[in-house]
Amino acid sequence: MALESASAWAAWFPLAKNWRVLGTCYALWVLLILQEQWAVHRLGSGWIWASAFSSPLTHIGAFAFVAPLPWILPRRLPTPWKFILGFILSVVTCELVSLLLPFIDAWILAHGSFKFRLGKVLNLYTSLVGPAMMLVGGLVAARARSEELLEASVAEALVAKNRLLQSQIHPHVLFNALNGLAELVHKSPKAAESAIRHLSDLLRRIMRASEYMRLPLGEERKIIADFLALEAIRLGSRLQVVWEWDERLDTLEVPPLLLQPLVENAIKHGISRSIAGGELILRARAQDGAIFLEVWNSGEPFHQGKGGTGIGVKNLCSRLSLHFGAGASFTIGPSGLGTLACIRLESIQVECLHEAPQRLGGR
Repeated sequence: MALESASAWAAWFPLAKNWRVLGTCYALWVLLILQEQWAVHRLGSGWIWASAFSSPLTHIGAFAFVAPLPWILPRRLPTPWKFILGFILSVVTCELVSLLLPFIDAWILAHGSFKFRLGKVLNLYTSLVGPAMMLVGGLVAARARSEELLEASVAEALVAKNRLLQSQIHPHVLFNALNGLAELVHKSPKAAESAIRHLSDLLRRIMRASEYMRLPLGEERKIIADFLALEAIRLGSRLQVVWEWDERLDTLEVPPLLLQPLVENAIKHGISRSIAGGELILRARAQDGAIFLEVWNSGEPFHQGKGGTGIGVKNLCSRLSLHFGAGASFTIGPSGLGTLACIRLESIQVECLHEAPQRLGGR
């Protein structure tokens, strides 16, 4: 809700994000007025102080926030009506505001017994300040529109890149699973039949997950469970799975298929290569403002440059960088008598998504 409010505010008032620059301009303007009034010994009047602080505020507000609005209001209309209506609204609005600004200053200064030619000031404002407001408002609105189109293009490109990366996982998982099924067909046709059903469930979940930029972490857990059920048929008692999973994290939205490639690598490069098999531990935990997703396996130990450079892991690193930038990291290396692959996510970035969360329904 807060992100939506901020986005709406930025859409209507594009210069709001430059509040530091506007604040600096305001402060300098106030200091300049006070310096001028100090030079003529007028700072003893409270109305001078009031004018020094109010006049820059109303003028900056008029140029920065009011002037762009007439051009932004009809932005959804088709061309050329968007420009025509924006121009008409800008003329009316800016001229009215340019008439109002001197009256505010005149009212304050009149209370301080300071006189000036209001008619001359009004002519100056309507002939110069009004058109200047129109020009500034048009330029600000045009720049905001260009930035909006650029952000939309970048977002579409990121979505397309994410789709491409996710699509690379599907055949990779399928090919590896089919290789395992080829072994079962000769060893145990009945087990192969059961494995095919698990493979069907797994691919169904993966295909549905590919439709989303993010999905609940609990859905990722179900995908892993389907994959492990498939591997359990092939490895039997050689595969021992331990879940150390904080289910309170299941509702968090993360990019799909983060852990599945790590689980696959743990089995392929560690457990399956050991005659005795080994243990696989899956963890999801929150600690010190971060979320840790970990896959630990015993079996054949990890060697640098081995087991961490496959398609799945390279794809994983690319998607972490795409979604989280520096807010995510991936490490893999020896841990105890086994190998630990760990994804670290900053919890703030996980919880405050740029798009509305999309949830998957039941199977």
